[in-house]
Amino acid sequence: MVNTAVGAATFVFDIKRLLRLALPITVGQLAIVGMSVTDIIVAGRLSTDDLAGVTLGSSLFNLTIMLVVGIILANGPLVGQLFGAAKFDDIPRQMHSCLWLALPLGLASMVFLAVALILLPGLTPSHNIATICKQYIYPMLGTALLLPIMLAMRTTFEGLGKARPAMVLNIIGFFLNILLDIALVFGYWGFPALGGAGCGWATLIVATMIVCGEFFYARVARTLTSFHLLARWHPPDRAMIRETLKVGVPIGATMLAEGGFFLLIPLFIVHLGATEIGGHAIALSLDWVMYMIPMGIAQAMSVLAAHELGHRQPTAARKLCLAGLAVTGAIALLQAITVISLRKPIASLYSPDSDVQMLAANLLIYAAGFRIFDAINVAANGALRGYKDTRFPALLTVFGYWAIGFPVGYSLALTDWWGPAWGVEGFWAGTVIALVLIALLSVARFHKTSQLALNPVPEPSVSGSHRH
Repeated sequence: MVNTAVGAATFVFDIKRLLRLALPITVGQLAIVGMSVTDIIVAGRLSTDDLAGVTLGSSLFNLTIMLVVGIILANGPLVGQLFGAAKFDDIPRQMHSCLWLALPLGLASMVFLAVALILLPGLTPSHNIATICKQYIYPMLGTALLLPIMLAMRTTFEGLGKARPAMVLNIIGFFLNILLDIALVFGYWGFPALGGAGCGWATLIVATMIVCGEFFYARVARTLTSFHLLARWHPPDRAMIRETLKVGVPIGATMLAEGGFFLLIPLFIVHLGATEIGGHAIALSLDWVMYMIPMGIAQAMSVLAAHELGHRQPTAARKLCLAGLAVTGAIALLQAITVISLRKPIASLYSPDSDVQMLAANLLIYAAGFRIFDAINVAANGALRGYKDTRFPALLTVFGYWAIGFPVGYSLALTDWWGPAWGVEGFWAGTVIALVLIALLSVARFHKTSQLALNPVPEPSVSGSHRH
């Protein structure tokens, strides 16, 4: 009875710890995703073609940047383990090495996005949608350079358990983006009416503001003084860059395999017209908003698990991650119920087009089922990042989405193999099927990895050496 009470108290304590860190991370991420949602809502209010053009441009941007985002996210748990192990002198070197890495990654993203511009005319038969998309992408080239730098600073703060500064900057950016979207898309308050392209320029301005704010905070904040983050500039540390890539590339591959699946859908359905693209954009944008909650908890799990492992407390790390999985699953179930109940009002908020609304409302049913299993998978992956176990989730995600989800989704959406083609709904159905398998295997992997940390396999003895 006593052990049960102690276990329950520990469970509640771990949830409180997770939510204390996850809340500012989640709010900050919701603000960032809220900018994309604002772009879609404002563009959709202008015209269905502007909605399709901004959606296509946003998909191309996210495809080119997603691998980079995953690589930089590795900085959080790496800083967290250094912090947990009290290796405070190494934290500035890790941050600076990540910033050095962010520069070539940002430049590479710009190049890939420029290549996408060249290929754009072949992606859509609509000249008007292609023109809007191209004009939206031009300013996003600058955003592609700034985003890895922004994430390197943000993940450093999070790794130190200080997520509120990035949250505040992101919230400011969210409200600024609303004003800039309205001003630049419709031409209010003396600004030029740029149409859908105005969303791209608004994003670039906000990204610049956030990066400047992060460096300013790192320089002057009293709570960071003891870490000397910007006291002097460190040259690139090859070992730290290799470790960041070792942990981060699989994270990026995981994000690209999952996010890329949804972001490529508009390219497969573009010939079906603006209604299909618009309905998919609405369902996807809402799902991304919901996704930020389990993602915030997952990032908190990875950082706090890294702290515990840095302290050499694998039992505490496992218990904390189990608490995170439980609370994430409960929140996802609540999200699914809410979306199903309010799917029609939600769809009408995005677009006045009745056909787009009807399709989006149907897709939100799939999004609700998807949300439950995706949240469990995201939480398990967050726990594994804390253990630096990132390769298996990457392989599992690639296999699940592209060996199962894509063939099933494509055949349902665009062929008559199963009867009349479902259109974009088929892709969503295929994804839900794949995610059931992915989520179950991710949880099983966490169980195995955390058990191994509790009972590590002894290293083979080396001749001439001894253990104390």
